[in-house]
Amino acid sequence: MDGGETWKVCKLEHPEKPNKYGKYWCWCFWSLEVEVLDLFGAKEIAVRAWDLANNTQPENLNWNLMVRVNIRS
Repeated sequence: MDGGETWKVCKLEHPEKPNKYGKYWCWCFWSLEVEVLDLFGAKEIAVRAWDLANNTQPENLNWNLMVRVNIRS
């Protein structure tokens, strides 16, 4: 809410159980309680995720032409 200057830890929920290899193949849901007054000055809300090895999502998506995309025409 402040352009990425500060970050808060959210609550993460997995609606399904992991497979026998510990992998999830479904969406996960996150939630965070914030004060309504904090939203008034926010121009955007940014979220960021890390995995157990501290890998994070890139700020900008790099397209890979080898990846097949499910696009409806």
